[in-house]
Amino acid sequence: MNKREPLSEQSKIRGLLIQAEIALNENRYEEAVSILSGISPDEMATLSEEELQAIGRLLNYLKDLAEQKKDYLIKQLKTIQASKDYLS
Repeated sequence: MNKREPLSEQSKIRGLLIQAEIALNENRYEEAVSILSGISPDEMATLSEEELQAIGRLLNYLKDLAEQKKDYLIKQLKTIQASKDYLS
């Protein structure tokens, strides 16, 4: 029975990773973050290296995406400010 518990735990985590990946593919970023946030540190301690790397890749992707959006917003704000200055 002890061997089945980690397997079911890993299956649960794999399912969550698949759900997070689907959410990212459908541009539902908040949902993906929420799914990843639902994995507890105790659950992470039982994961394989492959699963931990998958979580890391998803988090890096989200970080890169957030930086791109931030850069885009900064560019838009600069454009707005330049337009405002021009009209003043």
